[in-house]
Amino acid sequence: MKITDRTDSTLTLVDTQADKAAALYALAVLLGGFAVVMAWQGDWGLVAPPLVLGAAGLVYLHLTRIRTVLRFDRAADTITLDVFKRRGTRHWDWRFSDLDTATLSTRLKQGTDSGIQRPVMVLKDGTQAPMRPYHAAGSQSWHAVAAVKLFLGQDIRDEAPTGWIPPEEFDRFFAEEMAMHYKS
Repeated sequence: MKITDRTDSTLTLVDTQADKAAALYALAVLLGGFAVVMAWQGDWGLVAPPLVLGAAGLVYLHLTRIRTVLRFDRAADTITLDVFKRRGTRHWDWRFSDLDTATLSTRLKQGTDSGIQRPVMVLKDGTQAPMRPYHAAGSQSWHAVAAVKLFLGQDIRDEAPTGWIPPEEFDRFFAEEMAMHYKS
């Protein structure tokens, strides 16, 4: 999730699954290149399969693309989560005053540990509300948690993954907080 807006009273996080799109586009280009090389060499039996696989990957991307917008508004006492899918939009809201913190969850609905992470908001009653509708690998889960914690004025040093390097949007939207946390 990327930080797209931050003021004293609002924070907006958006996830467009850009990493998924980049990976599938790169795979389609590599498979297309392989098909061209096979055609150049005259091995026509190996031209169609990579083209079909590349096209299937792009169709999969189109059918499963999700855009998530999470907005925290301290002044209006609201948190809104909008998930835009091909088949429609889902909307959730909570009161900002009910928010306690944010953390990473690796638990699936069945209570088992998946090993992959999903950022969750922890409400004061202990309820965990997902910040996006799917689990994912990588550091973007921690970025979302860090953004919420910093917005709430909470410390992130103890929970930050070893070697965590914040993306540039933290320097732009949380420059003061980051300078406080990472003094030389």
